[in-house]
Amino acid sequence: MISKIKNLARRQLQGKSSGVFRGMITLTMGAGLARIVGIASIPILTRLYSPDDYGVLAVYTSIVAVLVPILTFRYVTAIPLPKTDAMAFNLFVLCAKLIAFGTLLIAVALGLFGHTVLGWFSMEELAPYWWLIAIGVMGTATYELFSMWATRKKDYKVIAKTQFSQSLLGNLVKIGLGIIALKPLGLVFGQIVAQSGGIGSFLKSAQKDFKKLYPLVSNKKQKLLASYYQDFAKYRLPSQFLLVLATQAPVLMMAALYDKSTTGQLSLAIMALALPVNLIGGAMSKAYYAEIAVIGRQNIEEIKRLTLDVQKKIFAFAIPLTLLLILTAQPIFSIAFGPQWKTAGLYAAVLAPYVLLQFTSSPLVQALNVVGSQIHFLTLNIIRILGLGVLFLILNYWPVSPLTFIYYLSGFLSFYYLIQTVFVFTTIKYQKA
Repeated sequence: MISKIKNLARRQLQGKSSGVFRGMITLTMGAGLARIVGIASIPILTRLYSPDDYGVLAVYTSIVAVLVPILTFRYVTAIPLPKTDAMAFNLFVLCAKLIAFGTLLIAVALGLFGHTVLGWFSMEELAPYWWLIAIGVMGTATYELFSMWATRKKDYKVIAKTQFSQSLLGNLVKIGLGIIALKPLGLVFGQIVAQSGGIGSFLKSAQKDFKKLYPLVSNKKQKLLASYYQDFAKYRLPSQFLLVLATQAPVLMMAALYDKSTTGQLSLAIMALALPVNLIGGAMSKAYYAEIAVIGRQNIEEIKRLTLDVQKKIFAFAIPLTLLLILTAQPIFSIAFGPQWKTAGLYAAVLAPYVLLQFTSSPLVQALNVVGSQIHFLTLNIIRILGLGVLFLILNYWPVSPLTFIYYLSGFLSFYYLIQTVFVFTTIKYQKA
């Protein structure tokens, strides 16, 4: 039996996708500890915090996630692409400037209109702490910036290290503040640490490169790069904004249509599903992007073969786990997180098919960065957000139960991610070098 497993693992690490899977394994093994910490902490947190508290955290996290893509105009995504480190570092500095300026604008806007915006989602208790949103946005964007530099250097170990430190420190903060009954702000403070922690490790790892490259920084080069990669600002920025908005839409829609407690139930379901999915899917996405960035658009055929190989292996891994989740989610949630979270388990079981298709298709979207199909990426995300918008409007006028809402949501998103997979393969197929 052991020899068969070894042979299977050996075959998985052969072929066109071998570099992707080696990078994925490095990230997965390192970041696995972070996810173990995250999973282990959830039963503690769900007994310290109520569904209402998790509802507040869910809306906070969604607002931060929606604002982050705006800060860098998505130039950060292009950091792995320049042929030289000098040009890539100029792009890095440009993004750092955009983050600083964007954070200032967001802080001013929240100071003026924060009470109104948070009131839309019944989160008035967060209104006095609007500045936490600005801090969270800046920290998350800065972490992404350093992470993309590490991706360029294929420094998978430091990425895994920061993911572990984020999870450990973030959850310790949440638990500690929960014990002293600082609710729901304990969850918010912990989330800030979980989203932005580890930047120091990135800086330490890249320090030598940055010192060597700093004399080569110039405003002229940054303007040139901004022009050369303008498609990322024209198409990837609205695409990424719509992508994140659509990703956070389930929580925001639930908060607008129902109460905080129901939003908290959905939030825990999504959080529990996201822990393993983000561990493997995030590692796969980074490793896949690093490999196809090296291949480049001059060899479309090799990208096609690599993408198909990756997709087959992801499906082979994910389908059995999805079926198991559908059958066991509700009792597992009740036992692990407490009887008050039984509804979250039911939501997780209903959402499982869409999570499967999201997991299998999302890494492949990175191919659109390399083959230059940014307008296709934008089109894809416009379709999704329009579909979610129509669904929200229908349910706003013809109310249904929260569970029925989850069924509609899962059905629509399952169909969307299936279409997304077909769309990516079709785009690559007809792309010219």
